[in-house]
Amino acid sequence: MQQQKSLTILYEELRTLQVFDRVHDYSANPDPLETQAHAVRQARRNQIMAEIKRLKPQEPKRSRSLRIGSAACVCAAGYAVLYLLLR
Repeated sequence: MQQQKSLTILYEELRTLQVFDRVHDYSANPDPLETQAHAVRQARRNQIMAEIKRLKPQEPKRSRSLRIGSAACVCAAGYAVLYLLLR
């Protein structure tokens, strides 16, 4: 539960950084302090992304490969149906 709460806070901080970056992007002539603040925000964004990656549960590789295999079977079945219908 604490992990989910931490992820929620980190995602909220990312959204806040996006708002400030959007304001910076729309600014016609950003002053040097705003440019420096933008650089600090980018560094913080990288820290947040690393923290999210650390906290986010990793899915097992077996289930990922199982999904890929299942998708391939579905595609093959779809092509077979199309082949039979268009024959």
